[in-house]
Amino acid sequence: MTASMIDATGSTAGWVWPGLATAGRRQTTRRALRSASVIEWRYYAVLAPAFHGIVGLAVVNPRQHFARVAESGLLVMIAGVLDRPSLPATATASDEPLLPPPPAALCWMHLFPADACSFDAAAPGGVTAGDAECCIAVAHDGPAAADIEIEAGAGLLLRLSHVGLAGTALPATQGRDFPGPLGSGWLGAHWTVDCPSPVAVADGNLALGGKLLEPLATRPGSEPGHATPALRERVAAGDNHWTWQGAAGYYEHSFGIRPLPLHGWDFLFAPDAERHQSAALQTYRGSRALRYLDVCWQQAGEHRHQRFDAASLDLTWRESVQDPVLGVRRPVVRQVEAAANGLRLQLTNRVLHRIPLLRREQLAVRHFFISEEIGVADWTLTDRRGTVLASARGQPCGGELAHFRWRAPRPR
Repeated sequence: MTASMIDATGSTAGWVWPGLATAGRRQTTRRALRSASVIEWRYYAVLAPAFHGIVGLAVVNPRQHFARVAESGLLVMIAGVLDRPSLPATATASDEPLLPPPPAALCWMHLFPADACSFDAAAPGGVTAGDAECCIAVAHDGPAAADIEIEAGAGLLLRLSHVGLAGTALPATQGRDFPGPLGSGWLGAHWTVDCPSPVAVADGNLALGGKLLEPLATRPGSEPGHATPALRERVAAGDNHWTWQGAAGYYEHSFGIRPLPLHGWDFLFAPDAERHQSAALQTYRGSRALRYLDVCWQQAGEHRHQRFDAASLDLTWRESVQDPVLGVRRPVVRQVEAAANGLRLQLTNRVLHRIPLLRREQLAVRHFFISEEIGVADWTLTDRRGTVLASARGQPCGGELAHFRWRAPRPR
């Protein structure tokens, strides 16, 4: 690992929000809205049988504008399935989703004020924060390698080492084509997706205590955090430690100026650390620049990469359901077909479980949802002669669906 601020792909290790959130000497409505619309997240995914989920850090509205309607600070999230049930061997299998009964699943969140956090202090990308309930320490060694520790006094300890495979970093991509005056027009909205680790190796462990779970809801929807009955039973029985080594992972660092109620995305990732390959789809509502699919694979001992842009890919929801918690339709089966530069990709993704990430206290986030997805993917990449260059079948994968929704829980 080599420590650097920016690597050859344009990936940046350091935090970007301080430069984005500058309001200027003379405060105006536009400047305040731009500063309030600053979002920056770091998304570390682990796809292990012991823990299939994410550790997320999201800076939102760091200068605390419009505090009556908008949240502000660094939101820390751990969400996933523990002791993941066996997955189907292929995404085309018509198995029922893992929803009934819910598996052992956790969604935990903690919000720190931005001014209580220390960003980039020891090295670019690092952050430390602590209060009476929780403390975190994140250390980056360059854009693609991180060590994370999160501890909550009520009974949570997570340690995670997340290292991107050399040669797989994707070029950072920016969209400045969001429609309307609150898009890239008058407001000047823009968004950058920086993925230095489309395929990574993750080692770590997670310990949970019963006191941490007590205040959490037993199912998603009523409170920001939840722990399913299956997880509570395991922790109560003393089965409260999970460890993973050499697991496949994915890391993304994305940021920009975009009002959260207008934001939205539909993306998935299917990394295979053993075979040094990955397929990752990005789509953002209203943007053609941020609608693409990247494939990484090895051929003749060399790393290869192909990006299929918006004009060369077709994404459809072959199956979908109305989600009673989210209040929207969400995909059960995604189908992607893409062709460019003599290469052809076919991908099928089946969503087996979803974990809602919901906030209800402030109006700007109450009507927005994130659905964290757990599933499997089949994909095949062929050349113009039909020769298979890379493929996966029943590959564990993750992803998210997120956008505005009318249905929302009432504030407390």
